[in-house]
Amino acid sequence: MLLALICLMAGGWHVARKKARLREASSLPYYKIEMSQIADGQYEGRTNTSFLHLHLMVTVENHQLKNIEVLENDGLDGETAKPIIQEMIKQNKIVVPAIKGAELGSLVYISCVSTALSL
Repeated sequence: MLLALICLMAGGWHVARKKARLREASSLPYYKIEMSQIADGQYEGRTNTSFLHLHLMVTVENHQLKNIEVLENDGLDGETAKPIIQEMIKQNKIVVPAIKGAELGSLVYISCVSTALSL
């Protein structure tokens, strides 16, 4: 009986923590960016959450995302969500579908790139 209670409490804690992380990721700044309005150059972005610290260098050439270099990637979903970078470059868009299984990290990457290009 005690073991069942411990498992139930641990499950509840895990669900509550996941909901808190989702709320935090959803409250990050997301800017609408028109790539046709972005000048050539390198743009630096940082996004820090309780579960992921991300620091990126975004390179734009001819209104195209040419490179997104990860300078810091520390935390939950950071590596798993990293393929979203190639999708952003390929589609030349910041808002692309999240990486399955790394949705929270994907939201942090999107926020970080949009923040970098909004400054």
